[in-house]
Amino acid sequence: MVSAENAMFISTMIGLFAIGFGAVYKVGDASGWHPMFDYHKWASSYTFYVGDIIRFEYNSVFHDVREVTERNYKVCNGTKAMATYYSGNDSFTMERPGRRYFICGFHDHCRHGQKVEIDVHGTSSPSPSPRLDPHPSPGGAPTGSLPLPPSPSPQNSAPFDDSSENSVSSLHFSSLLIATKSLGLVVVLFI
Repeated sequence: MVSAENAMFISTMIGLFAIGFGAVYKVGDASGWHPMFDYHKWASSYTFYVGDIIRFEYNSVFHDVREVTERNYKVCNGTKAMATYYSGNDSFTMERPGRRYFICGFHDHCRHGQKVEIDVHGTSSPSPSPRLDPHPSPGGAPTGSLPLPPSPSPQNSAPFDDSSENSVSSLHFSSLLIATKSLGLVVVLFI
């Protein structure tokens, strides 16, 4: 039997674990990652915080994701990328405040708009709910899926299938569900 003190500890741990998840944003929302899209407008419709995750979904035959410096972002130079990803489903956790720059390195895609600057703000409130500006872009809710770890290497192939857009409340519920199951396992192991 679990004592009241242990139950309180477990509840506290579940709460802390659940709030550790940031919002998940699919770059370009339903449009995804491709040329001829206004990613500047898309990014400016959100406020990104440390802990949030941005996810690029694209056809890896025709596109990639390259993280570059500000200078290379401005001139669309992907030859000196800090890292190149081409799984078709790459996720990045925003680990610290500052700006991050991503482009597609395929021929002229960046010059045709396939680039995005993510401005990451310091830690926000403990809620994993979306942080939207008053006038988000159409379809502009963060994807309600579970956060994915950042792509560990350019060769990463993230097996993830998110065929439907879930509500943000389901993101919170999913985070809480994972926290509950994880801590339940801890409780079972220690009782």
